Amino acid sequence: MEKLKILVIDDKRIIGDVFDVMVGRKGHEIKYANNYQEAAKFLKATVFDVAFLDIIIPDKDGISILGDIKKDYPTLPVVMMSGYAVDSKKEQARKLGVVTILKKPFDLDDIREAVKLATDKDV
Repeated sequence: MEKLKILVIDDKRIIGDVFDVMVGRKGHEIKYANNYQEAAKFLKATVFDVAFLDIIIPDKDGISILGDIKKDYPTLPVVMMSGYAVDSKKEQARKLGVVTILKKPFDLDDIREAVKLATDKDV
């Protein structure tokens, strides 16, 4: 199985930990950023296979971050995540080309499906 590089952008560290446990232990590289400034540093240094991005992040709206990512890294597939009913933001995300939107809480099967949609690869 090919090892993937996955970026997780979420203000809650627990989400990064979930990816570490569910996907990182299988040998995939997980980078966690709790804000866009940190994510931008990772994006400049590494070519990721997929990014998982929370829709609601306190320092900068997830939709704005998605727009920045799509502008600067147009080929990077992005999966958005949300624990809230934010239908207007979900519609904006779809217009910006998000692969899919995961509803929190999610499980390993949800992550697998999202990665498969984004990269056509298995985790």
